[in-house]
Amino acid sequence: MSIMERIIKKRKELNLNQTELAKRAGLRAPAISQYESGLRNPSYDALVKLSHALHVTVDYLVSGNGPEEQINEPMSKVLQKVFISLNHEKRHQILDYVFLTLGYQNTLGIFAAEPKQYAQHVFNVILDKQFPVDIYDLAKKLNLSIIWGNLEGKAEGLLLKNSNTIILELNQKDIQDNLTRIKLTIANLIGHYLIPWHTQPTYYYRKDGKSTLSTEEVEEMEAMAFATSLIAPPEILEKDLSKFSSGNISLKKLDELAKNKYKVSLNVLCNRLVEYDKNRFAVVSSSKFKVNKVLSGNIMIEVNQEVNQNSKAFELLTLNSNEQVLSEGLVPSNTWLKNSDTNNLLYESSIYTPKYESVFTLITKI
Repeated sequence: MSIMERIIKKRKELNLNQTELAKRAGLRAPAISQYESGLRNPSYDALVKLSHALHVTVDYLVSGNGPEEQINEPMSKVLQKVFISLNHEKRHQILDYVFLTLGYQNTLGIFAAEPKQYAQHVFNVILDKQFPVDIYDLAKKLNLSIIWGNLEGKAEGLLLKNSNTIILELNQKDIQDNLTRIKLTIANLIGHYLIPWHTQPTYYYRKDGKSTLSTEEVEEMEAMAFATSLIAPPEILEKDLSKFSSGNISLKKLDELAKNKYKVSLNVLCNRLVEYDKNRFAVVSSSKFKVNKVLSGNIMIEVNQEVNQNSKAFELLTLNSNEQVLSEGLVPSNTWLKNSDTNNLLYESSIYTPKYESVFTLITKI
């Protein structure tokens, strides 16, 4: 059973239609329709909202595992009833014992339900709100060693929990040009290290070159949510992004902000921009004249759709350039949005990257 089938199954069990589920989850009905038809995969934030609305865990929606299927197992029911009946101190003692048996060190000394809450605590308490985040200083404070090693191209990073060690791929070329990517790699693996329910002894970052945006592994989603929230803290981000609350947004300006202030990649900052205002922004990656990846909230753009000939992205994909090229301007909304009024306009800012022969696009609703 797939994600879309599990969403449909639980929605019907609760006697909800798509509009009612959307309202309960704080999403739009067209988004639910696309999730259930398989035209679009829900983001991690959307999965969290859907899990609450459907009374299941994120793990269940993604993989079919978790309390939704296991709650009828007698031992699980007993454990749940016993835990609920205990006071706060006893619960704390039990969790400490569980962590001890798993070899987990509760370095932060807090309990939270969401990865972003752990990231916020790290930024506020461990780093004392020092910005931009010095990821190497954080690793040192957590007694994590960072070394370069030969991962034989299987991954960009590896966390060995039991030895408090992060190994970065030695064969990465142009290390100086990839500082922001390395920063995200380390932040992601620190997320795995600190999130209590990530109990595996080893974790990889971008294993076998797999995209972190298209993953269906819940723990990978959670680690990325931790990482992006840590290196682009919400309280600082909101002040900067509020400046983009109106007007046309250029990737050139965002790139300058990402590199000069946040010391992160343009991709990370754009993804945070979508999280900040789901109704106004969408991020799209295209290659070979097809949409490969989409990160959006309430703007409906389908993966695998053909890149429209009227888009700036199409224009860039026709180039045979060895240099990065920016193209931006107003385009009809039906260039990207199906069944949209041709009189409406969007602002499209697209960058062609010759290394990947792909186009990265930020869509802004006017």
